[in-house]
Amino acid sequence: MGTIARQTIKGSIYSYIGAIIGFVNVVLLMPHIFSTAEVGLTNILISISAIFGQLGTLGFNKVTARLFPYFRNKENTHNSYFFLTVLVGLTGFALCVLVYYLIRPYLIKENIESSPLFVEYIYLLLPLIFISIFYMLIDTYNRVLFNASFGVFVKEFFLRILILIGIGLFYFNIFSFHDFIIYYTIVFAVPVLLIFILLFYRNEISFKPVFTPVFKGLKKEIYIVSMFGMISGFSGIAAMHIDRYMVNHFCDLGATGIYATAFFFGTMIILPGRSLYRIAATTITEAFKANDNKIIESIYKKSAVNQLIIASLIFLLIWGNIDNILKIMPEAYAQGKYVIFYISLAYLMQMGAGVSSEIIYLSKYYKVYSAIMLLLIIVIVVLNIIFIPVYGITGAALASFLSYLIYVLIKFIFIFYKFNFQPFNIKHLIILAVGVVSYLAAYIIPLTDILLLDLITKSGVIVIVFIVLIYLLKASDESNNIAKNIIDRILRKK
Repeated sequence: MGTIARQTIKGSIYSYIGAIIGFVNVVLLMPHIFSTAEVGLTNILISISAIFGQLGTLGFNKVTARLFPYFRNKENTHNSYFFLTVLVGLTGFALCVLVYYLIRPYLIKENIESSPLFVEYIYLLLPLIFISIFYMLIDTYNRVLFNASFGVFVKEFFLRILILIGIGLFYFNIFSFHDFIIYYTIVFAVPVLLIFILLFYRNEISFKPVFTPVFKGLKKEIYIVSMFGMISGFSGIAAMHIDRYMVNHFCDLGATGIYATAFFFGTMIILPGRSLYRIAATTITEAFKANDNKIIESIYKKSAVNQLIIASLIFLLIWGNIDNILKIMPEAYAQGKYVIFYISLAYLMQMGAGVSSEIIYLSKYYKVYSAIMLLLIIVIVVLNIIFIPVYGITGAALASFLSYLIYVLIKFIFIFYKFNFQPFNIKHLIILAVGVVSYLAAYIIPLTDILLLDLITKSGVIVIVFIVLIYLLKASDESNNIAKNIIDRILRKK
């Protein structure tokens, strides 16, 4: 997995530097500088625009991921594929504008009392929807050109730097909150602009009409993949964001702010997976085209092991320090403790499942994947309706955990039945056992009154015990090879 490994490592570096900046933004600054309602506003605007944005892609990012290899032709600017991408984006946005104006009265009516701040800035949904549509489309196009790490850089790292600057301008009274929220909306367009500039610089875009022989030959399949891609894509993004809207619906904007802040810790677990999924999808597509199931099975098995290792370590660092983390934040955020637990556990499961989603939706069974995703969003909505009124924001997190448990099990069973691929072995049990030992090693350390010392001590114990045991027990060939290369370089320098 040379290309996959390089792109994944590079993307993961950007992701985790960005995660550190995100931690500063989301955990250390925003809860102390903004009210819970203001934090909730920034999150619900992004969540709703992401759901609309996915709908506005008309499923075309799935078409790009699945069918772009047939258009690939550098000399012919990939048969003007970029023109088709832009055309789809503009059409999708026009439809979203129509839907927005149809449901706008309902959104205002439902939120005018519980979330008046959202009603005040509801108009920002339109530019954010436009940005969301074109980010998804252009980033997917850039990804299939084997440059997945740049999209990670601009979205996970550079964008968070810009948000940090905006928070600083608000803190020093240079920006009012109104100025900040406008700035916040504008900077989300920067990743789209930077990816476009990169593609233009590399001569990867063309605005010539796309109706080439390649397009005509694949026209029927494009429509079919797009239709089912719209179902699966919309369900997937809705599954990630619908809980925030439902928390706002059943509670208020302040509860949404607390929930979204706690949710951030869970997303840190899946960050390295995002880099892998982005580049692995392109390789899997090419492998399906060549009928090379051995490559696909290899990626499946290695991704399940390596992602579980990384995700387990991050989960341990978060949950092993949960009480210290909550001490850093305002008291109101303590109610998000088990939101962090359940969301982190849900993403840990997903990481352990490897590239199972990519295998299904990039295969001839992409219609089945759409059905699975539709089932996921239905289960999430139903469980949220059941649990939020009873358990509040913890209920929303519990609903996500149970929904993703069902989702992961269905994908595993389907892939085993159709492809006879099974990624799990004794190494997974070793990783989980090492995780338990690492947690217990940190747990027995007595608490101190010095917060920073306690954080460093517990984190240090978890990292050292976990990494040493993973290395000694040879849980992953890739991890051991990386460790050996690092050791060899250090010894050579000495």
